[in-house]
Amino acid sequence: MSGRRVMAALALVVAAAAPAVRAQGAAIPRDPFPFGGASLRVSVLTIGPGDAVFERFGHNALRIEDALTGVDLAYNWGMFSFEDPQFLRRFLSGDTRYWVEAFPSTWLIEMYIAQDRAVTEQVLALTAAQRSAIAQLVVENARPEHRFYRYDYFRDNCSTRVRDALDRALGGALERRYGTTTTPWSYRSESVRLTAPDALAQAGIDVALGPRADVPMTAWQAMFIPMRLRDYLREVTVPGPDGAPIPLVAQEEEVFRPARAPEPAEARGLSLGAWGPLLGVWMLLLAPVGAAARRRTRIPAAVMAAAWYGLTGVVGLLVLGMWIGSAHVFWYRNLNLLLASPLALAASVPAARAILRGQATPLARRLVGALVAMALLGALAAVVGPQHMSGTVLLLLPAHLGLALAFWRHTRPLPAAPLSDAASAAAA
Repeated sequence: MSGRRVMAALALVVAAAAPAVRAQGAAIPRDPFPFGGASLRVSVLTIGPGDAVFERFGHNALRIEDALTGVDLAYNWGMFSFEDPQFLRRFLSGDTRYWVEAFPSTWLIEMYIAQDRAVTEQVLALTAAQRSAIAQLVVENARPEHRFYRYDYFRDNCSTRVRDALDRALGGALERRYGTTTTPWSYRSESVRLTAPDALAQAGIDVALGPRADVPMTAWQAMFIPMRLRDYLREVTVPGPDGAPIPLVAQEEEVFRPARAPEPAEARGLSLGAWGPLLGVWMLLLAPVGAAARRRTRIPAAVMAAAWYGLTGVVGLLVLGMWIGSAHVFWYRNLNLLLASPLALAASVPAARAILRGQATPLARRLVGALVAMALLGALAAVVGPQHMSGTVLLLLPAHLGLALAFWRHTRPLPAAPLSDAASAAAA
């Protein structure tokens, strides 16, 4: 994934939305729900995927309406500021600060409708005491001294904050029911599924995630996706007025159905996966048999060696940097380093020079050989290791093999240096 592309998208969206957001939030009273839970209505707003990479995962908010005062606020835990000079450093190191803020519900809904994003509202069958507890919790959470939190993509985001607020009001009922319920999904599979429309972002996320992202999630953990939380809430029952179980979702309304295609139902591998074998075949075309053919392909093969090893080396440096320099535990111990290794950066110039000259130094041959061996080890790790790597292997392994063959077809070892006369005499 192009980091600059994602960060630019973030900057544009936040810069466009921030002034309106601040203007809308300025008039929110410090205690917007002073009359308790009897007059309150609590609902969950679920927003479908949008166009930007970071919008692919959807969004949600808690809506609280007071029939006595007419106050109608939606609490949004997805606020951040790209204007923070430390934003990029915090984002990469895993120390990103997000916060919760209340907005007029109608304004927030209309904003997402204008973006052609699905909006669903689920009104919850809570007791007056539970509604009051949620209102007190979110109002206190939104105060300046409490509003900030350390954002985590998977474990502490806008959706898990909504989940946790509901679970607290329900006395832990959500976690008791779903905390041990296994699912077929992982953090990787959900990320790959939802970013499928953006092939580069999808491939970048898949390469960046380590083995911890492949552990099957519980249903409780899967609620980091707002649409999963919405779906699970449909299953929950709570005691009704007479003690008999009733659905937690008393009423569900599809507020807006967008023209865009719905989210993919399941992860189907990397969108760029088919390019891996094609790239490998192209590399093989640069490894012809025959002196004349080798002369024609020498320059393209050298350019490809410099570009491929340079690109995968830079990716490897980024992956390694995310492992050792970030608090994001899902980036740790990433076996994709076997296929995108920083060592490739060291091989870029020696390999290209060797192809152009037709002779390879021992260093160039060792570097190319090591990269092939590591790539094959990565393929083996994809079969027997703890990390799901099939997408990365399909994307990168064919090119590694094809380029190595082109390198060996275009080069021969440097001849051994002749012995000097003195050395020859001494040897005699």
